Amino acid sequence: MTGKEFFTRWRTEIIRGVLILGVVFGIGIFVVSMVGRGKAALHDFGHQFTADAFGGDRAHGQPWEFVKPLAQDHTLWLRNVNGSISITPSDGKNVEIRAERTTKHSPADSVRIVTMESENGLTVCAVWPGRSSECGPDGHYSSQGHGNGNDVAVDFEVRLPHGVRVDASTVTGDVTVEGASAPVDAAAVTGDVRVETASGPVSATTVTGDAHATVHGFTEPGEVKITTVTGDAQVDLPSNVDAVVDGHTVAGDISSEFQPLSVTGKFASHSLSGTLGKGGRQIHITTVTGDVDLREVGPMPEAAPATAPVPPAHRPPPPARESSRPRSGRS
Repeated sequence: MTGKEFFTRWRTEIIRGVLILGVVFGIGIFVVSMVGRGKAALHDFGHQFTADAFGGDRAHGQPWEFVKPLAQDHTLWLRNVNGSISITPSDGKNVEIRAERTTKHSPADSVRIVTMESENGLTVCAVWPGRSSECGPDGHYSSQGHGNGNDVAVDFEVRLPHGVRVDASTVTGDVTVEGASAPVDAAAVTGDVRVETASGPVSATTVTGDAHATVHGFTEPGEVKITTVTGDAQVDLPSNVDAVVDGHTVAGDISSEFQPLSVTGKFASHSLSGTLGKGGRQIHITTVTGDVDLREVGPMPEAAPATAPVPPAHRPPPPARESSRPRSGRS
């Protein structure tokens, strides 16, 4: 088959794939610029850190800790730049936050942790020196200037009271939310984003990494948006969900446990679409180079009794991560 014959045969799919690629890369750029609630400085800030920012022998600074009651229907906004965010449920009414600062060269305490309270909830920001930074109520975070090569990384560990919403973002690092009981908005630029909640909706976005959301139920209106560029995009939903599903990948596969959803596309891109139940709520699942997966999930299991978090320095190394999804039988 000549090049001309190939293009003629697959012309529609090629054009469609190029258009989707442009749209999804546009989404990636949007995520980079908006990850700190529309504060473009976060993107520039992420470029300062070297690839070994989390590797090797790093010194540990004095941990920062915060404990205070946070009522249901309020929101915890957590803003980080260089480091991970891990959130697990608490069996009490207090939000408990621990920030572990590690470094190779820069003073660990050169990065400040700032808190701002409002009638809507609590905002917590990691603020690096050498920049004109602002941490305000309701998730406001802006930062301008240069960090002068500061290599401090900040890892947040949070125990979250029942019914508190989460809005968490970082530039370099993973964002993990387990056992939440209210809507979650989680974002990263370079890192995996994994969210589990008993009460959606959910937004999980990243550029370089996997985006995975597990929603056991819904108590509020709103879309579910799972977006990445170079990674897999997966969402787990209740079997009785009412929603309209829209999924796209350019270079990956699509699989779904829900019927009757249709998978289309033969060459440059694949799409997943259809209506579940009565429709209504929008479910968007988008990636460029990864797979799109839609899975059924049951009610959230009963939480085990909460225990105090173990400081990172005393933890055994985590096991190698393996994908929970089969690598065969895709459409």
